[in-house]
Amino acid sequence: MSNGASENREVGFCEEAYVYQEPEGQIAAHEEENPESPWSYAVKRGKKPVSLSGVEWRILKLLASKPYHAFTPRRIAAAVTTESQPVTEESLRGHITSLREKLGFFADYVQTVPYVGYRFRE
Repeated sequence: MSNGASENREVGFCEEAYVYQEPEGQIAAHEEENPESPWSYAVKRGKKPVSLSGVEWRILKLLASKPYHAFTPRRIAAAVTTESQPVTEESLRGHITSLREKLGFFADYVQTVPYVGYRFRE
């Protein structure tokens, strides 16, 4: 990432858990320095921050790590489950619905792939 323009157009995650695609102010995510709870993350929707649960954040992070790659519900549930926050294939739909509601206008970035699962689009 050598110039500012390409930095703002990339959608991806690094160790600091940042996501940007901002020429039009679309999606920007960052871990909050002082989250509301240990399981709270903030994602910017345009210029407004949106609070996400730990599960929602991990789902978004996983899907955005490989744009346009479809993940099965089983794979997503296994990847985002923690000892204190178990996620099943059955409960995943509710987490995806909640994530889409919080993303508002950008809900279509989390796409359903019929007969496969879910993916993130850039």
